[in-house]
Amino acid sequence: MFDNINNPEPDEIKIWLNEVKLTINQASIALGISKRQFSRFLSGDTRAKKVHALAMQMVWLVEEKNKDLIEERKSFPKKEIIKIQIK
Repeated sequence: MFDNINNPEPDEIKIWLNEVKLTINQASIALGISKRQFSRFLSGDTRAKKVHALAMQMVWLVEEKNKDLIEERKSFPKKEIIKIQIK
């Protein structure tokens, strides 16, 4: 995902943000940083650290796993509801 995990580039972070389909606010919450700090990563004013890049990769992995689960559920046969009357 990042060419250099120790120093992710702003363009790479923008691509990540697009792939995980999060807003800046949602991404900052997911990473545990302020919205302002995340915006600085995107603008290049502040460099993201390795810990941030690793957290971004984890968020991406979770998002990919969720996509897989959604696709799997689509292929499951629909459950038939059986009603049993109780007297």
